[in-house]
Amino acid sequence: MRPFPFILFLVLSASLVAMLLKSAEEKSPASNVNAPFPIISVASLDGKTMWSPEALKGRVTLINFYASWCTPCATEMPELAALAKQFPKLHLAGVAWNDEPKTLTKWLAKNGNPFASTWLDSKGDATIDLGIKGIPETIVVDSTGTIRYRLAGPLTAAMREGEFGALITTLLAEANHAK
Repeated sequence: MRPFPFILFLVLSASLVAMLLKSAEEKSPASNVNAPFPIISVASLDGKTMWSPEALKGRVTLINFYASWCTPCATEMPELAALAKQFPKLHLAGVAWNDEPKTLTKWLAKNGNPFASTWLDSKGDATIDLGIKGIPETIVVDSTGTIRYRLAGPLTAAMREGEFGALITTLLAEANHAK
């Protein structure tokens, strides 16, 4: 058996994998903090409105990706409600991933709805475009539309009262100063 065809196969396979990984990284610029929040295609829960990037301009926004079938997401809802109460000028937007409007409406009624706006990513396209690998995940966007923080996993009281809360305070002060 000649080793040349096998070695050629390995080299070509490795090259293909490297190109695919590089393509995936380039496809998800929003996975980087300090990158502009990209345009996403999600509809409001009632299906009447589409997301607009203009909604982010001029205000600090926390975007929480969650689902009704996600147990950690239900656990996180009281912390998001506490955050909304602690920071009334912080805009909380919820994006439900791979969910049904009827199921989600019931789930939000049961677990509380801390969101000023609720969006549905029914096909998961926005979630994929943003590089989200699991839920819950939270993205904080400053008043210029720039991603300033990403949290994979549920928000906790310790985070809210510590570093996360301090960041929100700073961003809200910056937004107020810029007006």
